[in-house]
Amino acid sequence: MKSDGFIPGADNGPSPFGKINNPDAKARGGDTQTGYVLALNMHLVPDALRSAAAAKLVAKIEANHGSLGTGFLGTPYLLATLVDTGHGDLAYKLMLNTDYPSWGYLVGHGATTMWERWNGDQMRGDPSMNSYNHYAYGAVADWIYRYAAGIDATPLDPGFHTVYLHPVFDRKIGSLDLRFRSPYGEIHSDWTVESDKAHWTVTIPPNAVGWLGVSDTEALRYRIDGTLLANSKLAKQSSNAGQMGYELPAGKYSFEVTDVK
Repeated sequence: MKSDGFIPGADNGPSPFGKINNPDAKARGGDTQTGYVLALNMHLVPDALRSAAAAKLVAKIEANHGSLGTGFLGTPYLLATLVDTGHGDLAYKLMLNTDYPSWGYLVGHGATTMWERWNGDQMRGDPSMNSYNHYAYGAVADWIYRYAAGIDATPLDPGFHTVYLHPVFDRKIGSLDLRFRSPYGEIHSDWTVESDKAHWTVTIPPNAVGWLGVSDTEALRYRIDGTLLANSKLAKQSSNAGQMGYELPAGKYSFEVTDVK
């Protein structure tokens, strides 16, 4: 990669499969959305260049009329990479988009499963369109659980014994209510956004702990039952894999979070 964050795409020549299904996903200017997504997701980009590389990913999306241009390899990690690099608003715009290519396009054109190709409705007579129940694009559901609702696991304490909480609140959808039945019991995340404030209720099951990964500055946005997170007796400041945050014992918590975009 270059010092300005540019990540060149691979040029493998003409497709061995003949007609190109999605020319918008191919390299333009020598780089691709997928190239940036994978490099950022796998932490192959030096920390000093992550912001620059993420900005180029955003620019590639904007140049593609605000639409994704990723395929099977890049799409599962696209929304998470945008959130992790500070572009959560764009992640929601892509998830809620209804123009081709998008998840909304599939729903709007009768999909009840995840098609192999974004324009599967136009390819029913094409033998190369052979799957109407495919995984890669369906990985958006993983993002909804882990990021939108903020219900995640940790590699150092797997199986949801530690519930890693990192919800991404957003005004455009307004509210979200998600339940996950873990080995320790039901984890529940329920939030509503009004103006620039989110009201978030989360339940951590017995014999598990919640961990909210926020810095001291970010913690100033969070209140539990009206008390600043840092001052609450319900939460204990701790670290997880080198990141500072707050540990929450099993129980039900009501948060108020400010400065929601």
